[in-house]
Amino acid sequence: MRLFAAVIIIVTGVPRVAAAQTRDLDSADLAYFTLHDEAPLSCLLTYFPPLFIQHGIELKSFLRSKAFRQIRERFGDVRALDAVYVRSMQLTDNNTAVALLLSAIASFDHRVVGLKVPILRLYFPLSNESEAEFDRRVENLPSKLYSDTPPGGDHDKLEHFFGSAFLTVAFETEEGADRFGIFVEKGEDAFIVGGVSDERDLRADREGQRFGMALLEDNRRMPSEFLGTEKAPQAAPPDGEPACAGVW
Repeated sequence: MRLFAAVIIIVTGVPRVAAAQTRDLDSADLAYFTLHDEAPLSCLLTYFPPLFIQHGIELKSFLRSKAFRQIRERFGDVRALDAVYVRSMQLTDNNTAVALLLSAIASFDHRVVGLKVPILRLYFPLSNESEAEFDRRVENLPSKLYSDTPPGGDHDKLEHFFGSAFLTVAFETEEGADRFGIFVEKGEDAFIVGGVSDERDLRADREGQRFGMALLEDNRRMPSEFLGTEKAPQAAPPDGEPACAGVW
């Protein structure tokens, strides 16, 4: 969902120590699913802009790699999300919030986003990758995430999941992240060129919110524990509550 991808929020993260579940893994796989203790305060270095940018480049490179494609083939797309989160945590020295933000950015499946404004259409780049690098990364993104995943896949649900988890960790509440997700989704048709509102995006948002809340208590939790746990969305009633109702 491109409006979500167009919004970048910078907040402080919460560094934590974590270890991923390693059940059913052999020694060659452990590096992709295991979080290690880092030196105290080392996670703060990831706020240094050059390091943040470098970590983003390295995470995208991992998603393009043959190793990641083999992880998808061996463990499935949902479990592959664990490897994305673990790799991002390794890069950021276990800075949970920044790791989630990098995971969301690395999951963008559009090179540009177009915003509708009166008279004009404004386009903004979402990736500095070459066309070949971008295509290879998107092709490698996990896409078979739900029982109702369409033939074209659910690449765009990754940014929803990780982005909502990031907002939840950043603000330490599900409510704000949920309202933001609803606001963005309702504005998809109005503000994004080619945008279409999709209730399935909100499902991924809410699963990400539950993941984020769990990480506030224990960042050893993994995405695969939460993705696919929300019931399939039902058609909304014709006269539902406005997207911006209530107090923000």
